[in-house]
Amino acid sequence: MAQYPLTPEGVKAKEEELCKLDDRELINQAVILSKDARAWIFKNFELTEEQAAYYNELHEDFNYYLGWQMASNVIGRQPITIEPIPAEASRASNSRKKTSVSVI
Repeated sequence: MAQYPLTPEGVKAKEEELCKLDDRELINQAVILSKDARAWIFKNFELTEEQAAYYNELHEDFNYYLGWQMASNVIGRQPITIEPIPAEASRASNSRKKTSVSVI
């Protein structure tokens, strides 16, 4: 699978790539994603230094939560939204305040 920039356009391109997969490969990607969202994001997207630092600091519990939320969307061939890193991310007390995932 190709790597895309972690931008709205890159996420859209990754969605389109995932939607073209057959059901078995799509489920395989969802399982990988559900186990470790951070690793999946690093493998599938080109991150800036700031983005990489942000995802490296995600609390492990939130990493699993994020993985399951995103995997659910992938299996359902639903949109994935990855919000930009907030300007105040370095001052937030935990990762749960810094990222949101949209499930439509």
